[in-house]
Amino acid sequence: MDIVDNRQRQQDELVALEAIFGEQAIERCNVDGGASFVLHAPIDSMEAQADLRFYFPESYPSNSPPIFEWIGARDMSSESRPLQAGFIYPNRQLLFTSEMTEQANSEIHRMWSEDVGKDVVIYSWLAWLNDYLAERWPLPLDPIPLPKDGKAKPPAAADQPSANIAAEQSDSSLAPAIFTGRALEMKKSVFVGHVAQVKTAGQVQAVQSTLLQDKKIAQATHNIMAYRIRLENGSLSQDNDDDGETAAGKRLAHLLQLLNVENIMVVVTRWYGGTHLGPDRFKLINNAARLALDESGLLKEPSN
Repeated sequence: MDIVDNRQRQQDELVALEAIFGEQAIERCNVDGGASFVLHAPIDSMEAQADLRFYFPESYPSNSPPIFEWIGARDMSSESRPLQAGFIYPNRQLLFTSEMTEQANSEIHRMWSEDVGKDVVIYSWLAWLNDYLAERWPLPLDPIPLPKDGKAKPPAAADQPSANIAAEQSDSSLAPAIFTGRALEMKKSVFVGHVAQVKTAGQVQAVQSTLLQDKKIAQATHNIMAYRIRLENGSLSQDNDDDGETAAGKRLAHLLQLLNVENIMVVVTRWYGGTHLGPDRFKLINNAARLALDESGLLKEPSN
């Protein structure tokens, strides 16, 4: 099959993609030695969009597969929903890691090699990509309500949000009451602190399990944790967990040490907003924790 035939089939594939996704979803480019275009592909099941650049070598589809490049992603659910006062609207972290790139490249090569030169493959590959991303990207996040008076309050017995329940869905003998503070936001990243009084490792685990029963917390980018417990023998038990945010757990633990609190556990939930914050993120993590501690009253009350 010669270059002329390849170019015709490439053109036919582009026309077909425009018919499927709409002309506005495709940006054509002309490059030396082949064709290139950007496709804004909807990931319908996730209310998201994947932005991809494709390059057609002159030898595609007869002797080589197309080449793709990941550009980015958009959280369409956050862009299309109506915004209401009194809510924080966290964006999802829609990433395409190097491992995912390798797997996607492997799949597009596999599809092409199964039917070398006989068929174009981008639409079939996009159908695979839709399912692939749906398994790996978080579901749309629910808005986070803020109290009407602008101040966070301890959970009431009869009216508790799911993140603040003590033990309705866990062992009531283990899970203490959890206080959730006000949200802090910077460049669409949202940070929320949760605190609880704990005296055993079992209570620490129960608090974590209770928080993760809330879907939006479970799907957050990070849930950073630290605790300090004064044991009956007088020794101090303390630990922390970065949950993927390197050194953040140690910084939370250091905050608890500076505040000289005991029998206290703090968790900071972070939803990544798409813009890197640099060192500021550590300040926000500690500020969210300190805010929750202040508003809960646990800094003023004895914890033992």
